[in-house]
Amino acid sequence: MESVLVVDDDDNIRSFLVEVLDRLGFESETAENGKKGLEKFHAGSFTLIITDMRMPVMDGLTMLKQIRSEGSKIPIIVVTAFPTVSSAVESLVHGADYYLVKPINLDDLKAKIGKAIERRKINKRLASTKIANTVMVGLIPVWIILGWLLARLFK
Repeated sequence: MESVLVVDDDDNIRSFLVEVLDRLGFESETAENGKKGLEKFHAGSFTLIITDMRMPVMDGLTMLKQIRSEGSKIPIIVVTAFPTVSSAVESLVHGADYYLVKPINLDDLKAKIGKAIERRKINKRLASTKIANTVMVGLIPVWIILGWLLARLFK
């Protein structure tokens, strides 16, 4: 079963998101700030992260930047009760997949989760295709040499 990490300092929002994710068929873990969220991210295996922007100890943007600096491509949805154009742009520039405003529209959240999961699956397929293509291209010299040797052998 796919697992989602929910990071928000508001107990009610965390509970709401866990309930929604449960109905959508996801397991979920929660953290009350970015620091604990980062610790759980490192300790677990998640399909998606949903994080609040403003939190004590470590905010969602700092957590997002840290995760992206480590090279992770995990989909991240940022939610905030204090939307500004600059915070939306900053979170998207630093690698958030989506930016949602509280109160969260349930249909919009479901759609964004679905799109984020689908994008992750497509990216994984593309990565495996790139590896296969690289291996095949890398083997071309071997086949050329083998062909040359066989041609000389059967002359």
